[in-house]
Amino acid sequence: MLVQAGGTRFLIDAGLPAETILRELDRDATRGLDAILLTHEHDDHLKGAAGLARATGATLLVNEPTLKAAGTPLAAPGLEIFSSDRSFRVGPVEVTPFALPHDAAEPVGFVLVLGNARVAVACDLGEATDTVLEHARGVDLLIIEANYDLRLLGVSAYPWFLKNRIIGLHGHLSNDGAARAAVSAASAGTRAICLIHLSEVNNLAPLARDTVRAALDEEGLSGIRLEVVRPNAGGAWWTVPRTPPDDARMPAGAASGAAVMSRASAFADAG
Repeated sequence: MLVQAGGTRFLIDAGLPAETILRELDRDATRGLDAILLTHEHDDHLKGAAGLARATGATLLVNEPTLKAAGTPLAAPGLEIFSSDRSFRVGPVEVTPFALPHDAAEPVGFVLVLGNARVAVACDLGEATDTVLEHARGVDLLIIEANYDLRLLGVSAYPWFLKNRIIGLHGHLSNDGAARAAVSAASAGTRAICLIHLSEVNNLAPLARDTVRAALDEEGLSGIRLEVVRPNAGGAWWTVPRTPPDDARMPAGAASGAAVMSRASAFADAG
């Protein structure tokens, strides 16, 4: 996922080869990359991170348990450690990590804040825990995993041990789980939701969209912008206006108009 705020650009995860990601960045006429934030150490989220950091000079930001679990694949100059219980800044954007339930060393999601604009990103999680829901409630844009449909997973050719891993509390989020998170967020004011990390085998984009839309409609939450990023396909740009309070002091270099732009794309494979 590519995020742009003012003159700062950074990725959340880099699960494809560095050369592939560089081509995607060039296709969008996007030059320069300031940082790469990693959510966890699984290969479909960090495969291209070190190479991309070396190629662009971007700072690689990772928590210590993830770094230790990843080992040499994250060897790159400009490596910085963040604490998962403490906010930090990437340019003008305040980044707050929060814990995700997944079978990794210390997986996290992120809340991105610029002025009053807030975006929550949660990918690779077995369930929408209270912690996840708390950080997602009322954000301007929620970007969340909708990895599988339980019925499609049940009839797929995946071996049972893998099916059990996926549906486990530290596996991946189903369409129904994403729907519950969407309802919780939208009930508190979220007006835009993007579904990502869909399985190519165990899900369909229209099915994920319709499941979440039906849950929102059932609660009377109409007018929510809802989009789905298909597996291995780029998503649209989302622009979140920044409207700082009158007495807010914005960091130097922050954009004076619209502020946070994110692109949920296929920079992490749908596992």
